[in-house]
Amino acid sequence: MAGRVFEDSHWMRRAVEVGARGTRLVRPNPKVGCVLVQDGVEVGAGYHMQVGGPHAEVLALAAAGPRARGATAYVTLEPCNHFGRTPPCSQALLAAGVARVVLGARDPHPQAQGGAAALLQAGMAVTEGVETAACEQLAEVFLTNLLSQRAFVQLKLATSLDGKIAAADGTSRWITGPAARQLVHRWRAETDAVLIGAGTALMDDPKLDLRLLAPRTLTLHGPSRPTRVVLDRRGQLHAGLHLCDTAQQPTLVYTSARGRDRLAPLEQQGVQLAEIPEGDSDAQLRHVLGDLQRRGLHHVFCEGGAKLATALLRADLVDRLDLVQAPKLLGLGTAALGDLGVTSIDAALSWHVDELHRVGEDLHIAARRARPRT
Repeated sequence: MAGRVFEDSHWMRRAVEVGARGTRLVRPNPKVGCVLVQDGVEVGAGYHMQVGGPHAEVLALAAAGPRARGATAYVTLEPCNHFGRTPPCSQALLAAGVARVVLGARDPHPQAQGGAAALLQAGMAVTEGVETAACEQLAEVFLTNLLSQRAFVQLKLATSLDGKIAAADGTSRWITGPAARQLVHRWRAETDAVLIGAGTALMDDPKLDLRLLAPRTLTLHGPSRPTRVVLDRRGQLHAGLHLCDTAQQPTLVYTSARGRDRLAPLEQQGVQLAEIPEGDSDAQLRHVLGDLQRRGLHHVFCEGGAKLATALLRADLVDRLDLVQAPKLLGLGTAALGDLGVTSIDAALSWHVDELHRVGEDLHIAARRARPRT
């Protein structure tokens, strides 16, 4: 029994590894990986590549061919059980003669779920709950979209070792090195929208483009570029900013009713305007993230300053945190975060560190919030 548990964990981790090859092209679907194993040997593997295309199970079955009969299928997310853009994967597994299916995570989608029950009803052996945390992390954008009805939020903070994002004179370029900046561009390419506040837009005049990535890397993520999203409640942006050049990359600005009047001239340059309803900061942020989700922008990468980062964290709306620290000490300067409402160690916001490695001379820490999705 212990041997089978170890073997199941090993192959499910392999399925997660395969599924991670998926890109933003799968959205609004989840990233999914599938590995077929026969007598301890991998005979087929597949991952969901693009919405509307074959699912991971179908690709793995095609790779295995006749060797799929009698094999065990390791699938990171419960096989779909409905006719959507593609036929149900549960039926494909049955038709191929797969002997056993091992599932990582259940699919909560009301239309797609039910694959496990269908397989069991057909007499197939099904094992559930193997490496569930890793499988849910693979599908985290999809799960957050579905369960929270908002965009998934990835927050990037680039700081000195003492937690500063700018020096005492206000300069902030460049705290981190070239390798870290290229990594940020890869993160942008994987997301649907890049989010900043008006303060960052006015002070740094960023392009928020993908200029540091090679053409081949861009091709992997599709022809579109992430939408640049700015929170500008007071309507402070002006036509001379890089973000207002929308020839190659779209820009969407969220503002108040009064701010919209001030920003109306930007619409002639192709800038999209959306109104934020009255309310407190938390409610407004939730509205923005919900609206982005409804617009098909499922994964948001926040590169804003301390004010926006603090607001998102305080509202418990950050799903993934990427902290890049440069081996520099600034002493006086701008702190990366403001008041999070934490007054004691016991009240500290808790995170799970998933990755820790060097990027050039800098240190990258990837962490996820230890909380249910909201």
